[in-house]
Amino acid sequence: MLNAIEENPGRPAPSKLTSRLALALSTLVVGLGLLIFSPNYRWAADKGESPYGSDFLQDWTAGRMILAGQAAELYNAPQFDRWQHDPQQIGFTWNPNSYYPSVYPPPYYLLVSPMAWLYYRWAAVLWLALMCAAYFAAGTICELGLAHYETRKTPLDPHQPTGMNWFWPAMLLFPASLLCFSMGQKGTLWLLLWAGTWYWHHQGKPFVAGLIFGILSIKPTLFFLLPLIMLWNGQWKFLSGASISFAGIWLAAALLLPSHVWSEFLQVARGAGDYHQHAGYQLHWSSNLASYVSVVQHRLPPVVTWLILATLVGYVLLKTFGISKFNLNNALHLGSALLATSLLSPHFYSYDLVVLLLPLWALWNSQRQLAVVGLCSLWLGMMASPVVQQTLGIPLMPLMLLALLAFWNRFSELPRTQEPHKHGSYG
Repeated sequence: MLNAIEENPGRPAPSKLTSRLALALSTLVVGLGLLIFSPNYRWAADKGESPYGSDFLQDWTAGRMILAGQAAELYNAPQFDRWQHDPQQIGFTWNPNSYYPSVYPPPYYLLVSPMAWLYYRWAAVLWLALMCAAYFAAGTICELGLAHYETRKTPLDPHQPTGMNWFWPAMLLFPASLLCFSMGQKGTLWLLLWAGTWYWHHQGKPFVAGLIFGILSIKPTLFFLLPLIMLWNGQWKFLSGASISFAGIWLAAALLLPSHVWSEFLQVARGAGDYHQHAGYQLHWSSNLASYVSVVQHRLPPVVTWLILATLVGYVLLKTFGISKFNLNNALHLGSALLATSLLSPHFYSYDLVVLLLPLWALWNSQRQLAVVGLCSLWLGMMASPVVQQTLGIPLMPLMLLALLAFWNRFSELPRTQEPHKHGSYG
């Protein structure tokens, strides 16, 4: 049976404080370890091929331009490149032929612009600390949700484990987590927003959940699918909350930034599907269908390529929208939505797969064998991707995600051993 592993009834459950201290300590160790040992956080006057803090340079540069009154040039590639390579601004030199383009929407750059008040080196360190804090907060929010579930009058599935959960400290070693931290990325921030969305929806407050999820609109490649799923299922309270926060963030940015920035961003967004063609793009990190099809299109007639893409997209949509009574509290439904988001996104890198830790954690506490299958497939897939890319010339992760979506979907409609609480259950 695909149920969770039965807990040991003779072992007392450790305190929640112990779990949080373990998570805080392990997160601190990983953060400090990266600052000490990661090449991306090794300060030097000449950084060679990649800049200090890696991808965070894009965010800091955009923020610096906004604070300097140069927001109108955010999507002007030559100007953005010049600011990125100005040693007077960033404090070092690096490969002049490399470039991190501005691809995020204006509201995102406006929200992170306060980081540019700091000297770049210390802003990058603070950013890493904030992303570690976001990971800790996401894990804590999830454990709070589990604790609230355990104290309800409706009894838990007798096979559901309680007490200390070592999942979050262990997942600091998840390849997507390490990639996210080491590259100055913000995947754990997206994980935190998804965790907050899940938590409030699980507490029976879909409007508040929607308010939190609407903030994720600053990352459109993670935001676009769930509102459509909720619309399909008539989740109006959730959609109302998401609409309010979405409108508030984007209207505020429209009032504060030059008007022509938006048309320039739309031009950038229209080319999101071609981002894999940029110099320095690591195709083995790509986790969406568009990148997979872009590789095989050079080997097949265009009609066949489009037929393959349409078939794969149709399959993903069928598996996602075909779930009857979609419930965000259901770990398998949540997992299917996130897998489909990755596959259908025009641009999705492995470091953003850190958001899958949310459904994996929920399955770990309800249907553990499904969680183990998911973890093993994702972990091995990310480790094997470079080798597969070198030998076969195709990205492995889209295929792994498709297989995992098909596998999880088989069990998404299975009845539970008991009636769930009115707010839903984990599995």
